[in-house]
Amino acid sequence: MVSDLRANDWAEPDSVLGTYVAQMDRLSAPVKPGVPLSLTVHGLLVSGELIPQWQWFSEVSELNDHEDAFYTGMAEHMKEQSDLAHDAIKLRDSGHEVTQRQHNAVTAPTKYIHLRNTRIYSPDSEPGEVRLWRGRLCDVSGWTPGAPVSAG
Repeated sequence: MVSDLRANDWAEPDSVLGTYVAQMDRLSAPVKPGVPLSLTVHGLLVSGELIPQWQWFSEVSELNDHEDAFYTGMAEHMKEQSDLAHDAIKLRDSGHEVTQRQHNAVTAPTKYIHLRNTRIYSPDSEPGEVRLWRGRLCDVSGWTPGAPVSAG
């Protein structure tokens, strides 16, 4: 029984990081620049700017990296979800009522972290760069505010 409890504790994301990300997700104005953050994920260092979930979806929907129907449909869906959550946050902050769907979008548990201008460091290669990165909070084994410091 004790080993089951320990295994479950490790499956949960760091509560401090979860609170940090949840507070970012509740912002109603776009964040520029985002908050520098470095994460350890499955042995890799992932570093970038923390931004709200709705802003990440909005920025993904604006990417023009792909021109196929699937990508266009996914981008439109992401933009719709982004707008739903963002509108709910603005309504909530101004004291207005939100629909049940908007309420669900705002109060859903924080399970993902969203970074912009991300660098992924691997021990065996040069850092890779991606504009937008989304990862599960439960996969983060360590983190620190700020960007990595060069050892030079």
